[in-house]
Amino acid sequence: MLYKKLFHSSRIIVFLLQAAEKALKAAQYSVDAHKTNIHNLFRNSQTLNDSQLTTLSSQLENRLGDSTCMRYPDQVSFPRIPNDVYSQDMAQAALVVARSILDKVRSRVL
Repeated sequence: MLYKKLFHSSRIIVFLLQAAEKALKAAQYSVDAHKTNIHNLFRNSQTLNDSQLTTLSSQLENRLGDSTCMRYPDQVSFPRIPNDVYSQDMAQAALVVARSILDKVRSRVL
């Protein structure tokens, strides 16, 4: 696949987490138009009263851990870098769950 040549697994995972987070925030905004500064997927999904979204969000965060180590390299212990923490298999699994979150939000919002 082309993305394997262009992106490290950690970058792919950052994009997937960001897409899932933005989708959950869009779903919340469609309910009550309240802005949230929460980056935790599980906490964002809880406000939507949708057990499937909550489960998917929890799965994604449990598999990948806290996203701060991807955004802030000093969160990973030397000599490792964020790309050392995440594998292609993790990125593939994250893609499946993130896509499910996006599809579920899409069906709610559109």
